[in-house]
Amino acid sequence: MLAALGAAIAKDLRLLGRDRAGLVFLSLAPVLVITVAGFSLAGLFGAAPGGTSAYVLPVADEDGGRLGRALRSGLAGEPGIEVRPVANRDAARALVRGGVAGTALVIPPGVSAALLDGQPASLLLYTDPVKYLEVANVRALVQEARRRVEASAHSRARHRLVEARHGARAARRRFERSARALRQAVDGLAAQLAAARTDTERRLAALRSETDAALRAAAARRAAAARARLAAELAPLHQFLDDLTARQRAFADWLTEARARAGRFADRLPPPPAPPSVPPAVAALAAADAKTLAERLLPAEETALEVPHVTLPPPPSLPALDFPASPELPAARLPGSLDVVEASVTGAPARLNAFDQNVPGFSVTFLLLGMLLGVSLGLLDERDWGTLARLRAMPAPFAATLVAKLLARFLVGLVQMIALFAVGRLVFGVSLGPEPWALLLPTAGIVFAATAFGLVVAGMARSRDAVLPVGSIAIVTMAAAGGCWWPLELEPAWMRQAALALPTTWAMRAYNDLMIRREYLAAAFEPTAVLLAYGAAYLLLGLVLFRRHTLGHV
Repeated sequence: MLAALGAAIAKDLRLLGRDRAGLVFLSLAPVLVITVAGFSLAGLFGAAPGGTSAYVLPVADEDGGRLGRALRSGLAGEPGIEVRPVANRDAARALVRGGVAGTALVIPPGVSAALLDGQPASLLLYTDPVKYLEVANVRALVQEARRRVEASAHSRARHRLVEARHGARAARRRFERSARALRQAVDGLAAQLAAARTDTERRLAALRSETDAALRAAAARRAAAARARLAAELAPLHQFLDDLTARQRAFADWLTEARARAGRFADRLPPPPAPPSVPPAVAALAAADAKTLAERLLPAEETALEVPHVTLPPPPSLPALDFPASPELPAARLPGSLDVVEASVTGAPARLNAFDQNVPGFSVTFLLLGMLLGVSLGLLDERDWGTLARLRAMPAPFAATLVAKLLARFLVGLVQMIALFAVGRLVFGVSLGPEPWALLLPTAGIVFAATAFGLVVAGMARSRDAVLPVGSIAIVTMAAAGGCWWPLELEPAWMRQAALALPTTWAMRAYNDLMIRREYLAAAFEPTAVLLAYGAAYLLLGLVLFRRHTLGHV
């Protein structure tokens, strides 16, 4: 039994070894899918696949202040970003709309001044909603740079405020010490002024007493001297009056004696002349003593001099040192907060529907598979069944008959795509853009290209069994690398450039522009033209290959 089992296994392995299409499908298809998926999704896991370049980030610094320099310096050190300075926000917006960058940073004017003034400010981040992974990565880096700048500004401000508070407290302590010293000095000066006043008053009293005594002594001396001089001056007058009195008494005695001698002739004697009488004032002056006369003649102010009383004015009052209380230090005012405001350059909403990417992508994938099964296998079955040979016997040209069969498949594929978009709209709420009918252009283009590609596969495959390996490898490659399964922006730069050779890339570009970016009909012209060109090229190549193989088979 074991021998029979081994023989059966060996037979199946030999059959598999002879089936080159099956070997290709088992070996090459998985490797190709793994390679494409690995390169495309590497960015989701933080890896940097070979050939992936840094994201271009246009930066429009309209503020020209310290904030812009700090942000550019911080972002320039990020290996995942290539900072590209631009003149203004219009230039930054144009780079995002042109597909050069997925995001652009604008630093509005006045942001630095607002932050220093403690007011909130905002940065403007233009985004392309289709490049959501790039937007997410750049947003995270910009937010990190913003947080670093904000934290650095807050740290510097806190450090300066702490230093200012320490300096203010030290200055207040120095001022209080100086105020106390000045108050003590003023109090000491007031005490010195009071002591000086008391000493001055004492000195003035002593001086007044001494001066009064000296004046009285001088007055007494002057009065004594005056009396002495007056007595000396009045002495001749006293002598004259005394002599005059003596002579009057002698004349009276002589007259008496003369009358006595005249006897009886005495009455004949004439009366003698009367001597001059002494004026009463002269008599009183002569009779007065020198002291009384001196007191009467000398002026009163010379006899009794009064020393004037000197009253010192009150000392000037010193100003009251009423120092105001030191005010409390003002509350710390840190720089204002800085946030990032996002704005889509296409007018798309901030939150997108994931089915806007998945519905068209997987619709194109199943369209390709449907055309592979419907066109390639159908044509090969009709060739093997002899149907094509009978069609060649008809009077109509073979190419016209073949194109008619392809046209039927084209209409089926078109209806299939429209139905899938309708289901996506009704069930998943996908966006059909501002002009839903514009989706017919890229849809017709990709259906035409898929139909023609099915003819190419039918012309290349020598048997029905070779259709699935060849077609599946081609379809998986076109769907994965062309952005049908995930956004094209997940892929490395070199893969995105290589994907331009696939019709799926242009179809997804048109769908993303119309559905996610909310653009209008003009955005679909170029991708549709490229899809029609691919379809025409596939059609010509398929006709040539299929005709050659069909003739050779017949």
